[in-house]
Amino acid sequence: MAGPAAENQVRAAVDRATDEMIYIGPDHPYYPLLVELVSAVGQAWQQGFEQGRRGGHEPNPYTWSRGDG
Repeated sequence: MAGPAAENQVRAAVDRATDEMIYIGPDHPYYPLLVELVSAVGQAWQQGFEQGRRGGHEPNPYTWSRGDG
């Protein structure tokens, strides 16, 4: 994300989804979707962190998926 405001927005969305999972419970049809989304955000952040930690050329580990040509 671009900066602290964007990071806070993502964190707030993840927190809201986590809270919603508590209220709707595992029997709700959207529960698995919320679980996947909350997990995916954490995994994506970790991949970006590891990319930067390893000294990757790009700060975004998903640059391979861009259509540059």
